[in-house]
Amino acid sequence: MRTFKHEKISAFQSWMIKLSMAVIYPNILSICGIIGIDKDRVRKVFSDINNQLILSKTYHIAPEQILILIPHCLQKKECPHKITSEIENCKRCGLCDVDRLIMLKEKHSVQLFVATGGTIARKIVQETQPKAIIAVACERDLSSGIQEVRGIPVIGIVNERPEGPCVNTRVSIKKIEDCIKYLKGEGEL
Repeated sequence: MRTFKHEKISAFQSWMIKLSMAVIYPNILSICGIIGIDKDRVRKVFSDINNQLILSKTYHIAPEQILILIPHCLQKKECPHKITSEIENCKRCGLCDVDRLIMLKEKHSVQLFVATGGTIARKIVQETQPKAIIAVACERDLSSGIQEVRGIPVIGIVNERPEGPCVNTRVSIKKIEDCIKYLKGEGEL
C-alpha cells in the first residue's frame, strides 16, 4: 500500500491514473474471463492502486465525517441478533469482529454502517455525506463500489474469508484503525 506514500502525485497525474484505470480496467476483466485468469486478483490490484492514490495525499478529516461501511457477513452466521438494519443490535459478545468495530466507532467517533449490497451502500453514503470512506468487502464489491463513488476518498479493505465467501468473514481491526488515524491526519500507513 505504500508505493506512492512518499511521493507527491499532482492532481493531473492522479487524474490520468484514474482515467487509465476507468478505461483499461473493464477491458482487463473481460480478457481475464476469456483466458481464465481469476478476476478477483485483478479486482484486488484495482483496489490497491486506488488505495495508493488515496495514500499519496494528506488528510485532516473530522472523525464524524469518516464512514466505515462493512458487509453483514462479518457477523457470525449463527448469531440471532442481526445487525443488517441496525448495528446496535449487536450484543457485543466478541465472537465476531462487529464488537471490535463498534469499539473503534466509539473510540474515534466515526460513523459505522452495515451495507447489505450496493444499493444500500449508495443510500448510506448519500444520507451520511461523508468526507472519506473506509469500505470492507470482497474484491468484487470493493472494486464496483470504488468505481461508483465520485469525489470522496475510499480506502478499500478486502475481508478475509476463512470459511468461504459471504459467511463468517473477518477483517483486520488494526488496518481499519490505522486508516481512521491516517484520514484524521494522526498517523502513517
